[in-house]
Amino acid sequence: MGQPGTKGYIPGASLSNSTTSSTVTANAQAEEKRSRLKSLANSFTPNNDNDEIDLQELLRTLWRRKSVIFSIVVLLTVLVTLVVFQIAPKYTAATNVIIDGRKNQVVDIESVMSGVSSEMGALLSEVEVIKSSSLIRRVVTDLNLEKDPEFNAELREVPWYKTLLKPETYVGDDFLVSIGLKKPEVLLSETEQAEERTNRVINNVKEHMDVSIVGRSQVIAISFTSTNARKASLIANTIADQYIVDQLEAKFEATRRATSWLNDRLASLRDKVQVSEGAVQAYRESISSQVGQGSKLTEQQISELNSQLILAQANRAEAQARLNQVQRLLGNTADLSSAAEVLNSPLIQRLRDQEAELLRKVSELESRYGSRHPAMIKARAELTDLRGSIEREVRKIAQSLKNEVGVAQARVSTLQQSLNSLESKNNTQNQAEIRLRELEREANANRLLYENFLNRFKETNSQEDLQQADARIISRAEVPVDPSAPKKQLIIAVAFVGSIFLGVVLVFVLEQLDNSFRSTEQLEQIAGVPGIGMIPLLTGNLLGKTDVGRFPTHKPGSATTESVRSLRTSLMLSNVDNPPRIVGITSTVPSEGKSTLAAWLAQVTSNSGQRTLLVDCDLRRPTVHKTFGADNKHSLVELLADECTIDQAIKKDEETGLYLLPAKVTQANALDLLSSSHMQTTLMALREHFDFIVLDAPPILAVSDSKVIGLMADKMLYVVKWDSTPRGLVKAGLKETTEAGIDLAGAVLTQVNVKKHAKYGYGDYGYYYGRYKDYYAKG
Repeated sequence: MGQPGTKGYIPGASLSNSTTSSTVTANAQAEEKRSRLKSLANSFTPNNDNDEIDLQELLRTLWRRKSVIFSIVVLLTVLVTLVVFQIAPKYTAATNVIIDGRKNQVVDIESVMSGVSSEMGALLSEVEVIKSSSLIRRVVTDLNLEKDPEFNAELREVPWYKTLLKPETYVGDDFLVSIGLKKPEVLLSETEQAEERTNRVINNVKEHMDVSIVGRSQVIAISFTSTNARKASLIANTIADQYIVDQLEAKFEATRRATSWLNDRLASLRDKVQVSEGAVQAYRESISSQVGQGSKLTEQQISELNSQLILAQANRAEAQARLNQVQRLLGNTADLSSAAEVLNSPLIQRLRDQEAELLRKVSELESRYGSRHPAMIKARAELTDLRGSIEREVRKIAQSLKNEVGVAQARVSTLQQSLNSLESKNNTQNQAEIRLRELEREANANRLLYENFLNRFKETNSQEDLQQADARIISRAEVPVDPSAPKKQLIIAVAFVGSIFLGVVLVFVLEQLDNSFRSTEQLEQIAGVPGIGMIPLLTGNLLGKTDVGRFPTHKPGSATTESVRSLRTSLMLSNVDNPPRIVGITSTVPSEGKSTLAAWLAQVTSNSGQRTLLVDCDLRRPTVHKTFGADNKHSLVELLADECTIDQAIKKDEETGLYLLPAKVTQANALDLLSSSHMQTTLMALREHFDFIVLDAPPILAVSDSKVIGLMADKMLYVVKWDSTPRGLVKAGLKETTEAGIDLAGAVLTQVNVKKHAKYGYGDYGYYYGRYKDYYAKG
């Protein structure tokens, strides 16, 4: 290890003289850096607008977790196979019954006990009848199933493992009742206990049977499942037989009840017919004097009076019209001549002729003698008398018409009274006839009902011995040869497919629960930061035989060293025109390999021939002096406190040719020292004398020192430990970095297990570190 002295790492004069020019250069670089920060920060934001499904990524995910899928498939398939082969086989036998409504009818008995309809609702009702407890009770009694252990749980032997699972084995019944795990026992009589036992057997039998309609037909399939093939066939056939018997008994019982009811009903109907017919006869005799032929005669008289009344009303109207005309014209003598009555009067006609003669005479006398001549005056007097006579005659005619109207009105009134009297008489007769017809209809209805009931009674009484079931068995259950359950091959196949599906689902669940980063692709998609490098993990013998701090120097041809060189190349290409010369390295939390990467990056750069300086900026947990075995008596802390010169603070590692600026834990505020102008001035001066400077900064979420250091660096590298650091912490650290305005070159995955990474199938260059090891030197 070299020691500082007069060998001229950085002459003191150069440090002071270059301050002004370094300040100008730094300002220009800072301005250029700020211009790129905005566009660079936008590139860190993940693009969530792409909703397309990446099929390759899905396949890679399944490949990464193939061991999980394989384990679940093997485990579940083997487990289901073992369980299936332990299950006792069950046999199912089926009997088909058809609901046939095309029966021969000896007599019409449909209204007493109609046949079963072929509609779906009626078929479903028959299905419920077959499944009814009353019908199954007959089957249980007929076959004595209460003594069969398959249906009577009391006769079964309880396996030992079930005994161990029962709470009664360990605690008393009283305690179980007190905590509600067992119902208190109720004392039952022997009859009640037998009934309860029979009900349990019936329920067990119903659980083993299935009744369904075959397609859209009228066939009902009755199937029964049992562990014994012959028993399954026997019970299925017995259920069908009992169903047929139940139908016959139901019809016989219905016929018997109908016959009994009809017999009782006939007696009351017979009495009712006698009473109603007697009432008709009595009423007919009571009205015979009133009705008889008088009703028809009255109706004829009413018809004649109606005709006379209509004629009289017409005559009255005609007379009234003539009277009205004459009365209207009496006031106007000039119009009297137009009245029909006046024109038809001979006397009036003679007087009119005389009046015309006098008018002619008056006209002649006036033209001959003038209006004052005595002859003229006499003629006028005669004309006046004549007109008075005409008016008197007209009034007589009017009075005659008035009398004629009165006579017509009297005739109409008389006819109307006679008509009203006849109508009243006719109504009385009609009501009597209506009542008579009503009594006759009631008597006829009672007789007809009695006759119908009598006929039905005879038919029902004769039908009791001619009952026929609506259903018949078309195929009886045969003894099954092959078991119906379990379907071993199907169950195993379903278990195999289901386990694959479950494994795939579990893989995606585990993938979603995976809260770390395993590829640079994930860094870019999830964290929104470019992934510019992956550093393999040193494992096995290689880790035990090699100085980790000087690994690039000791193993220049290894894959790890090559990955650091690739990282350096990516840094240089991040700004081709102005490659970064001061690079800071930070991480989210401690122990992510940040300091090791800083040492390796500095060594790789130094080995390439560039004058390189590694600065330990972690004043809380310094590690550079420990990594290279350097003395940190004079360190960055003393340099910033002006307690030593820069030549005293900088050391050189002779083995690697790397210059070191170590640090130590300080009692002062580390952030104040790092953010001081002295720190900026020192970095500006160091930039002039070194080709490449690496700043080992502390974790960004632990302290704020990294924000200050990042602003002084040209570029900042963000270290993320492979398959370890939580994603939320990484995104929070990156957010702190970008919000501070740090020029972030990208993120680096460290401590990558290349074997696992290659198996995971990620498409980045970490895949090739594990797959193509022949390109790198052996450890």
